[in-house]
Amino acid sequence: MFIALSVLWACEEEDETKENFVYLGPVMTIDDLNVAFTDSGRVRVKMSTAKQLKMQNEDEVYPKAVYVNFIDENAVEYSSLRGDSGKYVQKENRYIIQGNVFFYNRQAQQSLSTNELVWDPNKKIIYTDKKVQVNTPNDQIIGNGMEASEDFSSYKFTGGITGYFQVDSLVTQPDTAQSRVLD
Repeated sequence: MFIALSVLWACEEEDETKENFVYLGPVMTIDDLNVAFTDSGRVRVKMSTAKQLKMQNEDEVYPKAVYVNFIDENAVEYSSLRGDSGKYVQKENRYIIQGNVFFYNRQAQQSLSTNELVWDPNKKIIYTDKKVQVNTPNDQIIGNGMEASEDFSSYKFTGGITGYFQVDSLVTQPDTAQSRVLD
C-alpha cells in the first residue's frame, strides 16, 4: 500500500511542474499565393508572393518577395509595387512591404524607392516615414516620409525634402541587376 501511494504522489507532483506551451507560429502556410481584390465585381488589385504564413491573430507574414499590381477600369495594370517581404496587420487592415521597395506608375512614368511602404486599402493610400526617393521623367526628389494615393498618381512629402535634382531625362524603371534601395 505504501508503494502505491508514493507512485500516486509522484505522478501528481509531475503534473504540477509542467508548463503550458503556447504555440505562436503560423497556423497555416500557403505557397505561391495569388490574390485578387475586387470592387463592384471588378478586379482592382492583384497581389502575389511565393509564401504566406497565416498567424493565430489573423495577421499574415510574407517572408518572400511581394508583388502588388494596381489595375484600372479597363483592366490594364497601371502601377506595380514590389518588396523583398511583407506582412498584413489584420486589426489595422494594412499591408507593410519591406526591403528594397519599388513602386512604379506606368502612366505618370514615375517611381518610388524606399525600405518600407505601408498600403492602406481602406483609405486607398500608401505611405512611409522612412527615407524615400521619387524619380519622375525630369526630377529626382529625396525626402523623409511620404504619403501618396494608392496608384501613386499624386504624392506629398511629410518629413521634408532633403534633396532635389532637376534633369533632362531620368530613367524611372529599375535596373534589377544593380538595384539598391536607399540606406
